Amino acid sequence: METSRPVVMEPDPAPAELVLPSEVAAGIRAARSSDWTPRSDGSPFKLRLSAAG
Repeated sequence: METSRPVVMEPDPAPAELVLPSEVAAGIRAARSSDWTPRSDGSPFKLRLSAAG
């Protein structure tokens, strides 16, 4: 539908679960300790963090 008026869109809601910087850092440390390097070819390092709390 064309109205010739600007569309007012609601901002995306914040995610229910945020990833904290400390969790990202822990994931990077875990990957690096498993010999992962960010510039190497191959599969991405997959890390599953358990839901605490």
